[in-house]
Amino acid sequence: MDLLRKIFLSTLVSVLMTVIVTAALEERIFFSAFVGIPAGIIAFLAVFAYLSLKKDK
Repeated sequence: MDLLRKIFLSTLVSVLMTVIVTAALEERIFFSAFVGIPAGIIAFLAVFAYLSLKKDK
């Protein structure tokens, strides 16, 4: 898998994770973006590492 595809998929997952976590916590935590953004960054790193380490068949 080429580098641009890995970055695109990781960014897509990161944005989705950020939006989902922020929306889920917006009624409980006033600054829910401060939880959503780090969750998105962690999701980006996890997906990128998984795609980089996965062996293509």
